[in-house]
Amino acid sequence: MLLSKKIGYNPNDNNNHFQGDIQMNLWIKRPLSIALVSLFTALSLTACGTATTTPSGTAPQTNPTPAAAASTEGKITVQDAQGTVELAKKPVKIVTMDFSFTDALVTLGIQPVGIADDSSPDLFMDAVKSQLKNYTSVGSRYEPNIELISSLQPDLIIADLNKHKNAIPQLKAIAPLLVLDDSQADYNQMLKNYVIIAKALGKEEEGKKRLAEHQTKIEAVKKKLTTTNLRVLPAVTNSKGFYAHSDHSFGGSFLMLLGFTDPVKNTAANPQLTLEQLVEANPQAMFLLPSEKETIVNQWEANPLWKQIDAVANKKVFIVERRDWSLSRGLLGSEKIAEDILKNLGA
Repeated sequence: MLLSKKIGYNPNDNNNHFQGDIQMNLWIKRPLSIALVSLFTALSLTACGTATTTPSGTAPQTNPTPAAAASTEGKITVQDAQGTVELAKKPVKIVTMDFSFTDALVTLGIQPVGIADDSSPDLFMDAVKSQLKNYTSVGSRYEPNIELISSLQPDLIIADLNKHKNAIPQLKAIAPLLVLDDSQADYNQMLKNYVIIAKALGKEEEGKKRLAEHQTKIEAVKKKLTTTNLRVLPAVTNSKGFYAHSDHSFGGSFLMLLGFTDPVKNTAANPQLTLEQLVEANPQAMFLLPSEKETIVNQWEANPLWKQIDAVANKKVFIVERRDWSLSRGLLGSEKIAEDILKNLGA
């Protein structure tokens, strides 16, 4: 019998399923290297002590005695979005419940046994798809096949705090569960999630090395961008609407890190804009992420208001892959965004 659970499904699938006021962290205004060092320093502290799953905010436990430490050898302890997670051993069979988690795993050299890929491998960005071997599709990210996930007998399942909140009890009954704030995450939160995943997989050193490589790549792009004094807007488009990615979103916050300005200035990560609101925001460059062949932009192009937007008037409207900019919210995804930015707005 197929056991699946509907979890906040939005047929538009524009990553606007769970809008919220995500407070931007101040670290983005610091050098990227300082931020990454701070991430590892802070999150490495969570590996101390022993605990079973506990609610967030409970008092920290004391470090184990040498005898106790010996008895817990091989265990991995991390803090996720819900509290403390303890794994008895390094996980080998892992199920990822979103594209961003798969992005993280392949950069750490790990092959997931199961992936919620919406039953469409074409939704993986090329840099991820080329590194995947055999895996089992466990269905939609919003309607995962619980029975199929259970049959894989995973050592660890990685799920999203918001997208999978209704399935968390079922998933916890199958295997240890790592719950992360992903669907509402900005770039800063993505980096934190990456560190947590690397630690949970027993790949902390590999994670540090890969983050250092990431930092080098992003800094190189920043040096090549001669002009960043621009209002730049990424947006998912479909036949029903135009969904801007503000600086509270993953892509929008990453563009701010590169030095660009958010023209939307909205507390929601992915606000839906009318044409009139877009004209008022007046971006100087737009990166459109169509999820369908025909989108609302095709209608707007016949409206004189569309031509009043600076990005349109100056031919700075670019079409990019949604799977790169929006679905694969990870190191590989952000590196591809940087590549596309440099190609279209570089020197």
